Amino acid sequence: MSLGLYDYDRRYRRRVWTGFVKFLLFIALLLAIGLFTYQIGVEQFKGRDASLREDVSHLSRQKGELELLAQQLKQAQVSAETRAAELEARLATDVPHGDLARLMQLVSERLAEGVGIERLAFVIAAVQNKRDCQSPETKRFVLSTPIYKSPNRAISFAGGTITVTGEGASMRDANGDSEAWYDPAQPVSLRITAQGGKDYPVQGVLPLHHSIVIGNSEYRFTVVAGSRSFAEVTADRCSFP
Repeated sequence: MSLGLYDYDRRYRRRVWTGFVKFLLFIALLLAIGLFTYQIGVEQFKGRDASLREDVSHLSRQKGELELLAQQLKQAQVSAETRAAELEARLATDVPHGDLARLMQLVSERLAEGVGIERLAFVIAAVQNKRDCQSPETKRFVLSTPIYKSPNRAISFAGGTITVTGEGASMRDANGDSEAWYDPAQPVSLRITAQGGKDYPVQGVLPLHHSIVIGNSEYRFTVVAGSRSFAEVTADRCSFP
């Protein structure tokens, strides 16, 4: 009887110790797993921290580069504005305006027409404010209208080498009917014809002014409205150039 009881107690204690050891091993396993997991978390945190630090460094470099670029663009803008102001001032100084621009246009037109630059230079150099002119000559003629062609519808100057003719719109009465004489308030068409048949057309509302050059003479014509049906033409003849 004593031997069986002894074996039972010993087996019981052995089971207890075995269970306790298993419990300790289980606890140790849990601690090992927790430690391993913690270590992995620490390594991941370190890796993430390093990555974030690298991103921050990269962004800082980009920020510095962008600030430098912005400064360079600002300097380029200031330089461009300064250059534009200089060009504008130079344009205002170098590009001709007003009468000088008109003169340059005339010179360009004559060059395009084949006039030699030596000829233009000679003419410009010979021009003076004091002109050698003859006494002006004034004549009048009847401006033709669509319903009236007067026999006195032409006049001549320079010994008959220059002829002036013209036509205007008919004056209308209170009923709107056309009359024989021209309306000086409406545009007229004049034609100055030089010897050889070359025509110089002039159009517009009176008074009108026009100049032509024939040989060594310049003729300047001023046309104004005269008495009913008439237009008065004053011709100045001056040496050219």
